[in-house]
Amino acid sequence: MVAGEVGRPGIRGPGKYALLGFPVRHSVSPQMQGAAFRWAGIPASYELIEVPPDQLGAVVARLRDQAYAGWNVTVPHKENVLNCVDEVTPEARAAGSVNTVVNRDGILRGHSTDGYGLEAAVRESFGLDVPGRRFLFVGAGGAARATAVWFAQLGAAEVRIVNRTLGKAERIAERIRAVAPGCTVRCVAGAEPAGVVSALSGVDVVIQATSLGLHADDPLPLDVALLLPGMAVMDMIYRRTPFLLEAARRGCRIADGRGMLLHQGARSFELWTGCSAPVAEMRAGLEAAVAARA
Repeated sequence: MVAGEVGRPGIRGPGKYALLGFPVRHSVSPQMQGAAFRWAGIPASYELIEVPPDQLGAVVARLRDQAYAGWNVTVPHKENVLNCVDEVTPEARAAGSVNTVVNRDGILRGHSTDGYGLEAAVRESFGLDVPGRRFLFVGAGGAARATAVWFAQLGAAEVRIVNRTLGKAERIAERIRAVAPGCTVRCVAGAEPAGVVSALSGVDVVIQATSLGLHADDPLPLDVALLLPGMAVMDMIYRRTPFLLEAARRGCRIADGRGMLLHQGARSFELWTGCSAPVAEMRAGLEAAVAARA
């Protein structure tokens, strides 16, 4: 299929797009989405907009008024933006968060593509499908919730959540039990080594879903001495964090968050435009942007 003609009969998308977050200066999404728009022949821009938490509603209203065609949403706004859109998909409602907004004639529809992105990344990185597998999530923030709920709905056999405090983990567990009662859920306090050892037993993939690792002086999110050789370990941060490097030294199979970023972004592009996402071109744009910052 010729570039620029992907999904041509239903093509949409010329216009302005953005990423809302606080902060967002580190993001490589403009390079990744820009590559997709160029390949598809869609005249579009994608900008980074820093939005302090108390300004989210005002900024969303401005983007609606200025006819932005859509935008992505990242921390700390994925949950609060639910109150700023007109419609929410069942997937986003179950996840309790929105990371993609589509503006159709002034009607804002909120989607969640994080779970899809992580699912595709796990399959691509480790050759594993979600149904019947056991996953350990480290952290209980918005990203962990959206992806853990998605995995449970896809048929994961078990979701285990390790978090510093049990309260947030238990709230994710409650949501999973409500939408995917066939999935076993288990929560463990991160400060209990014996519990963490037990949670790691028989797990198929360990998924690091906290922000620890973004800064050089961050502590490790999990005691790497508890990891066993051969374990599959993924970090949602899209570079090799100290946690991943230590896991690799212990003989684990590792993957950073670039795959998740790529595939959730590809799904966003498809929702905005009606085109099949040019994943190879988006990957090249993403990798070039990451390499430029190394």
